[in-house]
Amino acid sequence: MKRFCSGLAFVGLCVMIMCAQADMLSTPVVVGIADMCLATNNISVQTTYADAFARAGNTPLVLPAETNRTVVAQMLASVDVLLLCGGVDVDPGRYKTKPSPRLEKVNLRRDAWEFLLLDEAVKRRLPVIGICRGCQLINVYFGGTLWQDLPSERPGDVVHRGNDAFHDIQIVAGSRLAGSLGTDRLKVNTLHHQAVRDLAPGFRAVAFAPDGVVEAIESDTLPVVGVQFHPEKLFVLKGRDEFRVLFADPLGWAKIGRQRTCSR
Repeated sequence: MKRFCSGLAFVGLCVMIMCAQADMLSTPVVVGIADMCLATNNISVQTTYADAFARAGNTPLVLPAETNRTVVAQMLASVDVLLLCGGVDVDPGRYKTKPSPRLEKVNLRRDAWEFLLLDEAVKRRLPVIGICRGCQLINVYFGGTLWQDLPSERPGDVVHRGNDAFHDIQIVAGSRLAGSLGTDRLKVNTLHHQAVRDLAPGFRAVAFAPDGVVEAIESDTLPVVGVQFHPEKLFVLKGRDEFRVLFADPLGWAKIGRQRTCSR
């Protein structure tokens, strides 16, 4: 009987530990979504970004554009992950290149805001995810350059821009993106005319379109990742549930210390 009771106590202890771990792993993270600066007097983000994280069980929080470093640091202290969204072209002056005749609209206020966010995020080693323009901005911030207009500067057979345009991507085995998605090949949407040209030092290109255009990047030393396609639209608008894991487990995608479960 004594051994039996001791066995029950041991099993009970194991169950308590497992439950505590499960509770910790299921705790939602707060995702700070950077203001897209679409208008001077408004705070704005596209709802699909917030919807993707919310549907996957996490907490989206929109961060208003600020110029005060102290305020920016305080905002980032309140989030677990920073998201830089899609949008207009990055100013080529940021990577010391003359504007192409095919350069489209830029937003200098937004460039400055997102550079300031990255300054503070790097100091904190805060996980950062970039989508489309966000991926491009990350590459520029860390010292890379961009194709300013793919059709004129890097023509090829793949259509990279269109509301109904899709193409396959090949994901590098062993990359964070491959580990999160559990595959090395996917069909993705494509809505861009700019893309990574010279990769930033300390980063790896980990996914490619059939024509060789970079579709994802990852830092070798920081929890910073980016994708050129729009997984939030595929998940929320197209019902592509294979992309849920990126929004359910953003910390796992960025590969910082703890791993989280993706079964939500």
